[in-house]
Formats: sequence, C-alpha cells, structure tokens
Amino acid sequence: MKIEMGGKAQNTGAEKQPWPQSMTLLLALLLIFEVFLFTTAYRHLNQSIQNERIDSIEQMSTLISEKLLLLRQNYEDKVRQAACVIMGNRIRSLDQGRELLLAFEQLYLLSEDGSCISFSGEKIVLPESEEIKMLKTSDVVRTDFCTVQTKGDFWIFMSPLSNVTIDNKEFFGVIMLVDSNTYSDTAATALYENQGASYVVNQMGVVELRPTESTANDYFGGYNLLHTLRDKGVREEQVHVLQQGIEERQEVNITAKIGGETWRIQSFPDSWGNSIVIAVPVSITARATFDGMRNVIVLIGLILSTVVALALVWISYYVKKGQRVKLEQAKATLKSEFMNKVSHDIRTPLTAVIGLNDLLMHNADKPDIVAECAQKAKKSGEYLVSIINDVLDLSRIESGKLRLSHMAFDMEELLETVVQLEAYPAGEKALTFRLDCPDNFHRGFLGDAVRIKQCLVNLVSNAIKFTPEHGTVILTYREQTESGSYSRAYFMIEDTGIGMSEEFMKHMFHPFEQEQSSLTSTHVGSGLGLAIVHSLVTLMDGSIHVESRLNHGSRFVIEIPLERTGLSERNLENGRIEELPAYLLGRRILLAEDNDINREIVTDLLEGLGFTVDGAVNGAEAVERFKNSAAGYYSIILMDIQMPVMNGLEAVAAIRGSAHMDAKNIPIIALSANAFEEDVEKSIAHGMQAHISKPVDIDMLKKLFVKFIH
Repeated sequence: MKIEMGGKAQNTGAEKQPWPQSMTLLLALLLIFEVFLFTTAYRHLNQSIQNERIDSIEQMSTLISEKLLLLRQNYEDKVRQAACVIMGNRIRSLDQGRELLLAFEQLYLLSEDGSCISFSGEKIVLPESEEIKMLKTSDVVRTDFCTVQTKGDFWIFMSPLSNVTIDNKEFFGVIMLVDSNTYSDTAATALYENQGASYVVNQMGVVELRPTESTANDYFGGYNLLHTLRDKGVREEQVHVLQQGIEERQEVNITAKIGGETWRIQSFPDSWGNSIVIAVPVSITARATFDGMRNVIVLIGLILSTVVALALVWISYYVKKGQRVKLEQAKATLKSEFMNKVSHDIRTPLTAVIGLNDLLMHNADKPDIVAECAQKAKKSGEYLVSIINDVLDLSRIESGKLRLSHMAFDMEELLETVVQLEAYPAGEKALTFRLDCPDNFHRGFLGDAVRIKQCLVNLVSNAIKFTPEHGTVILTYREQTESGSYSRAYFMIEDTGIGMSEEFMKHMFHPFEQEQSSLTSTHVGSGLGLAIVHSLVTLMDGSIHVESRLNHGSRFVIEIPLERTGLSERNLENGRIEELPAYLLGRRILLAEDNDINREIVTDLLEGLGFTVDGAVNGAEAVERFKNSAAGYYSIILMDIQMPVMNGLEAVAAIRGSAHMDAKNIPIIALSANAFEEDVEKSIAHGMQAHISKPVDIDMLKKLFVKFIH
C-alpha cells in the first residue's frame, strides 16, 4: 500500500512537471535568441557609429574650407569697397579719408617708395613680399600673411589704387590689416570637445599653426607632422599618401592606429599654398556614444526579457480568454493605425517647413528664393496647425468634451467670410465660385458661428480641391421658418468635381477615410474634415446628407435648427484693418512670454507695426514691470498663460489687485497655446479682455488694439 501510494504520488508529480519545464525551456531559448540578436545589433551599431563619425569629419573639413573662403571673400570685399570709396570720392587729404572711411578699421595707404600710412597718420613698415610687388601691376585684390614691426602678425588684404594722390603723395594701393588669429581660429582649432584638432601644415609637412588647447597635441606635438606619424608607428604607405597629398595640394583621407586608438586624418588645401590637416580620434570621440548605446541595448534586453516572462505568465493565465485577447488586439491595431496616420499627416507639412528653412539659410542672399520659401513655409505651417486642430477637435468630440457656444451672429457676415476665405484658392484654379442666397433674409441667429463656419469652409475647401480647373462650385443658403422663434438653415455645397464612389460614401464620415484613386492621389489631406463636419452638425442637432457620382460632381446639404434673434452693432473684430490709426503708433506694450523665440518673433512683429515693446520672461517679472511703471506708461499687456515662477492667470490677478492707477483699466489679452472654449472662458474670468491662441494672428491683434486702446 505504501509503495503503491508512493508510486501514485510520483505519477501525480510527473504529470504536473511538463508545463513549467516547457515554460522554462521556451524562456531560455528566447533569452539565448535575444542575446544573439543584441550582440549582432551592437556590432552593427558600432560600425555604423564609426562610419557616421567619419562622415561628420569629412563634413567638418568642408565646413572649415567654406568658412575660410567666406572670411577671405568678406575682407576682400571690404578692402575693395574701401578702394572704391577712395577713388570714387577723389580723396585728396588724410583728414578727408578718415571722415569717409570711419566704418573701415586698420586701413593703410601704400606708396611707391614702400611706406605705409593710415588715415590717422600712423606709419608702419611692411616686409617686402611678392604679393606686394605684384599689386603694382595688378587689378585684383591680393592677400598675404606678414609680420608688422611693433604690431604683430597679420593677415593682409591689398587692393590696387590708380591715380590717387593724397597730401601731394601718390599711392598705388590700400591695405587692410586683419589679426592673424582671425585665420588661425578657424584653420587651427580644437574639435569634438578638444579630442581632435585641425592644423595648418606647409608643403614640407611642417606644422605652421596649431590650436592652443587640444588633447590631440599630445599625439601631434612635433615640429613636422609627417615625422610625428612615422615616430608613432603609422604605416609608411599611409604616411606617403598623406605626404603626396600635402605636396600636391590634394584632398587625402587615411585611417590609422596611433597609441592604440583609431584616428581619422584628413588633409585638404587652403587658398594660400598650405594644407589643413584634421586629426580626430574616432574611437575616443565615439566612445561615449558606444557606451550609451550599449547601456540602452542592455536595458532594452532586460525590459524585453521581463516582457517575455510576463507574456508567458499572461498566456498561461489567460489561455481560456481568447476572445478578450482578440478584442485587445483589435484595439491596439486601431490605435496603431490612428497614430500612424496622424504621424504621417503631421510629418508631411513639418518636413516641408524644416526643408524650406534649410533652403532659406542657404539662400539668405537671394531675395526671390527667400520670399518664395517663406511663403511656402507659412502655408505648410498653417496646414500643420489645421491638422493639429482637427485631431484635437475630433478627440474632444469623441470624448464628449467639446462645448458649443450659443451667441448672436450675423448669417450674412458668416457667409461672406466663407466666400472671402475660399475665393483665392478658387481663383487659382479658374473656378466659377459663387454664393446663392435670397436678396433679403433674416440675418440674426443664436448659435455657434465658429463651428458652422468650420463646417462650411471644410466642405467648400474640399469642393474646390477636387474640382478640375474651370469648373463650378456653388454655396447655396436657404432658410425655412418653423414654429416659435426657430428656423431651419439649409446650406448646400455643389461642385462639378470628380465625385465619389458609392463604396466610399458608405464610410465617408469615418475618421481618416479618403477616396483612393488616381484622381485624388495628388491631393493631400488628413481625412478628418468630413468626420468633424458630421460630428459638429450632429452636436448642433442638425443633419447632413450627400449626393455624388464619380465624374459627375457632389452635393452636400446641411440642415441646422437655429434660434432667431435681433442684430446688434457690428463687432469690430469681424472687419479687416489694413493700417493702424495714427494714435496707436509709439504706444508701449508689455509682453509676457517665457519662450525666447516666440517673444522675439512677437516683439519684431509689433515693433514693425510701430509699437514699443517691453518683454518679460515670466508672470512675476511682468507684474514687477507694471507696478514700477508710471500711470499710462503701458497701453496694453499681452500675457502668456503657461509660464514659470508665476503663470499668466496669477499675474493678471496680481496686476488687477495692485494699487497701480491703471490696475483696473489696462487691457490685458491672453496669448496662449491653449485654444479651447474653456481656456478662453478662464482667461476672461480672471480679468482679461480677450484670448488669442497661438500661433499669433497679427491681424487679430491689430483689431484688438484698435478695440481696446483708446
């Protein structure tokens, strides 16, 4: 019996072992596979980082070469300009020259007898050089390096003069002295946090200039760079390649082992007969990156191992809940698709903005290209903002947090605004775009004019976008009076565009849905517009229906119930102000903005309008500036909301509660990235007169200045 019972116990234990053992074996195999993957990835990463560092060194040589060339061109232009001033104004005395050439420093006149004198009367002695001799018969700017007695070493730029007699003495050239450090600071400098360096080397390999502070000098401290490399054990064939490149003034790249480290050595000629040699220890400068990436990889390995372990436990625990797993996977897929589409739509205009700014920086001296790039960047930025607004609107609609306003508005004005906004894009395509409404209709209603306008602009914009050139787009408005004080407003947008397929129309109001065909492939869009229109119309207790056929155009009809009301005086903010009234010019504005770039941009815009701007980096500084100002000193305050030390709402409360004579009356406008209805209400509730969301609309600011500054 005991033996039998013991046997049963053993059998029972054996039956329970396979599952944990399988789990352990599977986990071990996964860990081994992870170690293999991470080892391979780390080796590949090391090589990639080294290759990228080598590429950056090559780019550094180009950068130094271009910077030296720009420096030379700059000083050549200056000395050439000085020569033009001397000859063009027929200067006859040193005093006259000093007055005309105040903007030029270190200018000297060179006479036939070899003497040099400045316009202030200072005389210097220049050593004889071939460049100075050639200047007598030259008609171009020349440059050289020389030592001036009692003054030091200089990089000199010389421009020829013809028929110039000053104080009864003939001069054949004008010379500008530039401190030689200006050249050496660019040509011989420490690189990569003082780990590497660039050296100026003559054709014999002698180091002419070296940076004062660089650990690379510990390796290349010798008189002759080529001898130093041989002494350090660099292979003779590599030294020979570098020597040949220096002698023949050609660009050369070698990778050598020095002191157990891998060095990238690159030589390229400068413009004066020497070469610039860049030496960077790749293995040292990339070590921090290697270590950081190794730590990241180890951390990822630990995280993945933990995730694998948890996943195995999860599988064992939820093996009988397959349906729930499928549901979670479906949610994850939807979320991933959502993020992918949002990421794509945001990156598209963002890439354009960054690329156009790169073009601007490389073409700063070409006004036509600058203007074109700036205009395109502005359009891309506006498109990016519209995408972000659409995503935020959709998110708030789906979460039930979007609030509709219920304010009086002018229907005629609303329709005219939509037409004005879309007239230009319609004109670019030579479309016939018109508004069809009765000659006389009721204009005053209560509702959310902004959201109605958003719906109409979305639909009209789509109609224009998908209508071929010389087509027609019509916005029609009709009103049907109902019982009591309510009417039903009808908005119909018709076009002669490409139309939509029946299949697409079944799910056209779903987010990110877009018709996919050769006709629409050239048009960009987030696919959120129709979904937002449908949701907004539904929130306003209205309805929307569509009629469309491929290649036969589309017709959207929106019906919204609205309460009728009377019209008050037209709001100034609805007009457009081209020029500010003269009484606003010179007014002082206090701008509270913690972001340096935003503060600079707004300041420049306001100063361009004729205002004087005082900036504050946080709410506390704004309060202090206001309290210390005289009565009437500031005409208005622009207040950011999210700021360190003291935020905008706290600052407004402090200003309104102060004993300053203007505390209760000075207009304060919120200038914030927070753009929702509750944000606007919060600003007004805290004592502000208005709330403008970023990015700043300068036209809206102008309207508010006219409205609030008296």
